Amino acid sequence: MNEQKKIEQEIVEKQDHLKHLLFEEVNDAYIVSLNDSSGYAVVKGYGNTVIDAINDLHSGLI
Repeated sequence: MNEQKKIEQEIVEKQDHLKHLLFEEVNDAYIVSLNDSSGYAVVKGYGNTVIDAINDLHSGLI
């Protein structure tokens, strides 16, 4: 398993430590949502990998 896949697997396995991020996999694509304290998605990122989706989410914030 390559390094990026290991990192992505660890992120998904430990997502409960990331209080306001929600990770989803839909049709072999990934969606990461930044949620407010009520659970509403403030911004979403999309990508072919978890890391791509996180980077897309960050791009939406800057």
